[in-house]
Amino acid sequence: MARLARELRCLFEFWLLPLAVALLPYRAGVALARRCARVLPLYDAAARAGLAQYAIARPYGDSYAWLEEFRFTQLVDHADLFWTWLRSERFLMDRLDAPPPTGLNPLVVISMHYGQGLWLLPWLRAGGLPARFLSVRFDASAFDSRLHYLYARLRMRTVERVSGVPPIYTGGAKGEIALTLEDRGVVYGLIDVPVPAGAAKAGNAQLFGQSVFWPPGLVDCARAADADVMLLTARCLPDGRRHVDARRLAAPDVAGIAAVFGAAIDAAPGAWHVWHFLPAFAVPRLVEAAARGALSSGGGATTVDRAAGSDATAPGVAASVGVGVGVTVGARAGVPVDAAVGADGQRGAAR
Repeated sequence: MARLARELRCLFEFWLLPLAVALLPYRAGVALARRCARVLPLYDAAARAGLAQYAIARPYGDSYAWLEEFRFTQLVDHADLFWTWLRSERFLMDRLDAPPPTGLNPLVVISMHYGQGLWLLPWLRAGGLPARFLSVRFDASAFDSRLHYLYARLRMRTVERVSGVPPIYTGGAKGEIALTLEDRGVVYGLIDVPVPAGAAKAGNAQLFGQSVFWPPGLVDCARAADADVMLLTARCLPDGRRHVDARRLAAPDVAGIAAVFGAAIDAAPGAWHVWHFLPAFAVPRLVEAAARGALSSGGGATTVDRAAGSDATAPGVAASVGVGVGVTVGARAGVPVDAAVGADGQRGAAR
């Protein structure tokens, strides 16, 4: 019965309701998503886990507003998958409020599990910057719902279609990234992914007043290739317009990236999919867990692979595969698998 309940919930939250939103005229669909986010307990496990961390980091925040914004973000993110298949690319581009950049090859695009990022792939391609998304390969055994696994597979297929170039899969990712940048290509990855306990001995950024560690692999690759770096996010506003925030960094480092992304999260806290990762980013937790012998393996992975979630060996470590939006895809053993090309209470790129 528990498995049937999971499948039915997934069917409703990831397939039927997002499809209903996408089948309506666009503004009517957005209005329906907003109404559902207000009155239905959508993505509730992820929402409650994220709310607990939000309340700690921002004790005077509005919890009701956060829940509504979080659920709206998730539902629209999932509806984007169906809009992408049902509407023309011109339709999608007309809803983004900024023109695509041009002439920035080679380029490393760094995003986070925030808002709705799927449409940013055709947006980049429209400017002559087809981006190879950094992703993990899906394993059906990591999902506790068959429908969630199928959703994640469809999401990744969509990422490949709209980006126009093949993704880069973790496990040898560093070399593939180097080759892509050497050929003046574009790489797109998410930075807000926890590393395994013991992988970080000191913080490299501040987030909500605490020292955290975010994987520096993408920044290191950009420096090695002398590539431009762009921070990129998008989110759906209440009227359906998609606000794009694209910033080039002259001298990128993880601390500066966390400062920019932290300000974006403060401006729209419910748009961040991975509040529940916040304890996993904290350096004291990483060091203490390693001292207790919590780290069983993972010493050989590169920081690039960790940035994409390839070291998802501990609870709370996600494998990102979305475009700026994470979709926690109900993994087994407490390990969320991000199909961020969408996300469920957090998410991935393409999430």
